[in-house]
Amino acid sequence: MKIFYTISLVASTLAACLPAGPSLAQIVNIEERRITGTNDSTHWYGHLNLAANLSKVKDQILQFSATGQVQYKKDRSLFLLLLDGKFLRAGEQDFNRAGFAHLRYNYKISDPLVLEAFAQAQYNKLLLIELRLLAGAGLRYRLFKDKSGGNRIYAGMAYLYERNRFLEGGGETGWHRLSNYISFTFRPWQGVKLVNTTYYQPQLLDLANYRFSTEWRLDMPLGKRLSFTTDFTYSIDRSLPIDAPASTYAWLNGLTFRLN
Repeated sequence: MKIFYTISLVASTLAACLPAGPSLAQIVNIEERRITGTNDSTHWYGHLNLAANLSKVKDQILQFSATGQVQYKKDRSLFLLLLDGKFLRAGEQDFNRAGFAHLRYNYKISDPLVLEAFAQAQYNKLLLIELRLLAGAGLRYRLFKDKSGGNRIYAGMAYLYERNRFLEGGGETGWHRLSNYISFTFRPWQGVKLVNTTYYQPQLLDLANYRFSTEWRLDMPLGKRLSFTTDFTYSIDRSLPIDAPASTYAWLNGLTFRLN
């Protein structure tokens, strides 16, 4: 049995001092959430995490978070459900209230080519999104995989339609978008892994209205039992109301010590 201790060194999210986390992101990074290394005898995979914290010094502080992931795989088909929610209240004021639900279906047309269809619901008070609904479909293609399977490059393109209802008089909108992404995993040396996923989602009739997101993760050993991890995420959303932050980023560094 492996036991892991993770020490967070630096965790900072700038641009309006927004809290980091998947529910903050304007684009859900599906490549990061795919479950890999499965086998043919087990079709169901997933997890559910719940956390709550209640404290009081002067004002009562309530925090709640929930994340869930369920994946079902059979033959050429794969179903993926993602859930994420966060809530933070201090006194009578809500500082964070955000969440999303994402459902995706993959059908393997050939070894490198996959058909994808998806639907998503999202809300985020800090980004002034009362409700965002979207659905779409497209293709995912594996551009490269080495003999070991450790180094891979994927690219995807999809069409989506979204409806947005914004807070604070932002109104309601409906847009047609392209959703393009490229993702790679690179293992240059033993124990070192670099992973990146970058999304670009322009509106079809107005290229100035776009969403962009890039996420980088580096894992590298510092010894036999000690390893270092750094994760950087940067997002831009040009479709939000004028009072919402157009860009956000987060940078997290940590150490993992293995006892075995």
